[in-house]
Formats: sequence, structure tokens, C-alpha cells
Amino acid sequence: MADEFDFSELRNYLQGQVDLGAGLDEFYLDEPWALEKKQAAPARPFIPPTPASRPAPIPQRPAPLQQNSAPTPPPQPASFNGNQGSMFGSAAVANAPAPRVAKRSASVFESANSLDEFYTQIKDEALYSKEPNLVRYMGPEHPKLLFLLPGTKPGMAPAAFFQSPVGEMLVRLFANLNIGQESMGVTYFFKSTERALSPLLETALKKMLMKELSFIQPEMMVCFGQPLFHQLFGKAKNFDELAGSDQDFSGTRTCPLVDPYQMVNDKQLKWLTWKVHIPRNAYFTAK
Repeated sequence: MADEFDFSELRNYLQGQVDLGAGLDEFYLDEPWALEKKQAAPARPFIPPTPASRPAPIPQRPAPLQQNSAPTPPPQPASFNGNQGSMFGSAAVANAPAPRVAKRSASVFESANSLDEFYTQIKDEALYSKEPNLVRYMGPEHPKLLFLLPGTKPGMAPAAFFQSPVGEMLVRLFANLNIGQESMGVTYFFKSTERALSPLLETALKKMLMKELSFIQPEMMVCFGQPLFHQLFGKAKNFDELAGSDQDFSGTRTCPLVDPYQMVNDKQLKWLTWKVHIPRNAYFTAK
């Protein structure tokens, strides 16, 4: 900003106020100065605009028409629809062809008949082609509670999730709602190490999750964290207002909660989850 504006007038004005002994509350705030941009080149001289020529006055009465002169017929516009002047004779004008609607090809995994077949087929998808191992669903058939996490943490063993500090915390939390670990399962939105996702990948992963849920069929899915909430339900929804509330993702009852990896070391988030968010959900309050 120092290169763009000239503050010399402001500096002189404030220095003059200080020299006069004025206090800070006595400074004039009507901005008597003007912030002038430094000009790289001298301003061009003002050239007055050339006055436009005045139009000729319109006569009060039109000139009399000659009675003996026959009116001149208006010129006929050239026709491009008839056969006159057409090298093709009386050929009809062809209608423009209707635009072709491109049909979306179904992904291979959409025809999977089992959960194992689903995981085998998504391994061939482009977004997982470079991933050495895909993390599969871990838990009972048709669990009461399905934990959905964005992705695995670096260095974390997915098979030992419920033995990790975060997993043990969630087990204790939901045990107070009469849901035991034997009724819990866990899966991941991106079935490898957590990373940033483009909107195109988010759309593909949502479609995969819909198919995966059709096999798991949980009573309730808990999605953790604000980013994952927006990936599932869109950025137009407010996470803070809807955390803990009853949501629906493709026919699956869903409850958004805060990130458990942040909650595990934050007593305030634990209190907020237990006292504010979970009581909003009819599924948990009925336990």
C-alpha cells in the first residue's frame, strides 16, 4: 500500500495536530486530505470534447405527394424457404437433428451381488488402481451402529480400530446407550489412507458407499467430522446446527458427530457430544 498511496498529506496533518497539542480525541475525522495514487506518467492535458453537430429541424408539414405518380411497391425480401433461386429446386428444408442424449455407463461394482464381490470390483476402479490394499468393512452382519470415518490414519492398523484410544472411547460412549461393541461396525468413505478428495472423487465415493450400505444394512450410521458431513450432505447444510440430528443418506438413517480424533483429547468436545449432540437424535434418546 505504501507504493500505491501518498500519505505525506496525512503525515503532515497529524504532525501539525501533535505540534498544536491536540489529544487523540481531538483529531479531526472529516478527512480533509485525499489519498492520491502516485502516477507513473504525467497526466494528459484535458481536451474538451468536440460539440456534436445539431440535427436539422424537422419540417412542420410533409411535402405534398405527386398524385399522378404510382406508389413504389416495397422490395420483397429474398426467400430461402421457397424454390426460387434454389439450386435444389423444391426440396424441403431439412429439420435440424435432435441432440443425442449421452447415456451414463454403469460402473461394474453396481452389479455386485455380495460385499466381497463389491470390494473386488472397486479395486479395478481408477481411484483405487494405485492403492495396494483396500480397507474393508469390519463388524457384524447388519450392525446396530456403523461408524463411517473419512479414511484410515497413517500408521493405524484398521483391524485394531476398537483397540485404539479412539475406538475404546467410542465403545465406552455408546455402551452408556446400551449398544455393545458386538453390535458395532466400522467402514471408511475412502478405503485407504485419508487424503484430500476432489468433487469428482467425492461423487464416485458416494455412489460406492450407497452400494456398500445396501449389503451392510445398519440400523444407524454415524458419520464423523464436518468435512465428511459436507461430502455426504453438501456444503449448504450447517454442521454445527445439525450435529447429532436425524439425517438420511440414501435410505440409511445417519447421525453426524464431531471428529473422534479431536474428541479423544478434548473434554469440551466430549461434553458437547454427550450433552448436546446425542440428545438431538431420536434413535439414541429411545435407548
